[in-house]
Amino acid sequence: MKSFSHFLIFTFVTVICLSSCEPNEPKRPILDSYPRKHLIEEFTGQGCGYCPYGMDCIHEFMGNDSNFVLILHHYGYQKDHFSVTGSLTITNALSVDGAPSVAIDRTKVNYGSGKSVVFHPGYLEATKKSQFDTATYASIFITNEYKASSRKLTVKVSGEISEPWAEDLHLTVLVKESGMIDYQQDYYETKNGWKEFCHTDAVRAFLTDPKGDEMDVRERRYKETYTVELDESWVPENCMVVAFITEGFQPVVQVEQAPVIAGTSGGADIEHGGITKR
Repeated sequence: MKSFSHFLIFTFVTVICLSSCEPNEPKRPILDSYPRKHLIEEFTGQGCGYCPYGMDCIHEFMGNDSNFVLILHHYGYQKDHFSVTGSLTITNALSVDGAPSVAIDRTKVNYGSGKSVVFHPGYLEATKKSQFDTATYASIFITNEYKASSRKLTVKVSGEISEPWAEDLHLTVLVKESGMIDYQQDYYETKNGWKEFCHTDAVRAFLTDPKGDEMDVRERRYKETYTVELDESWVPENCMVVAFITEGFQPVVQVEQAPVIAGTSGGADIEHGGITKR
């Protein structure tokens, strides 16, 4: 009986020692805030003769500021060569009733003479960038892997959510393309309104639901993987992946983009560990 008691004591002590000697991986601290980027969505169309002017207004507003990410929805006027169904979903959800129109972070923007979620790009001239926050509670890191032989693109999106109270978060991931030469109506430069035009930042495909997929945040971290086969007409070198986080459908609280070819971009790299500083 005594030997059995000694055996029990020895077993208990051994288990305690082994469990206490196992190395504990230190968890990286969640940052309080992350540098924020802002999503600009233009609603446009190839048959919209005033839309090239709207694009000029947006580019003048953005300048060389890399904290603004631009995507173009070819809806709001008429369906054209670059229209996708997901863009129509967003156009309807934001009650866009004409083109050119613009939205920034899907939130009300003070443009001098008024305040609205969707407004004419011409008002950007009076819109002050100082009204937009420079920090947010969410980070996004994008890693793209593209196989030319199959035209298969694998997108890994990860990041951190520093606010435990944040609810109803959705992640939207899409592919956009630039450099497409096609027709465009322009009332400012041509007599008949039609000309050859270089189209940029057009949404090509949604990898998630257009209104975003509900995020699976665990211990204030998340990571998702998506795959898509690029259309034969798209030029991979001219394509970028855009990912953004919304509270419900709106507002947008963070956005990031990365080129399809050897593209990585963003803040917290959950897949590889550590914080990627900007």
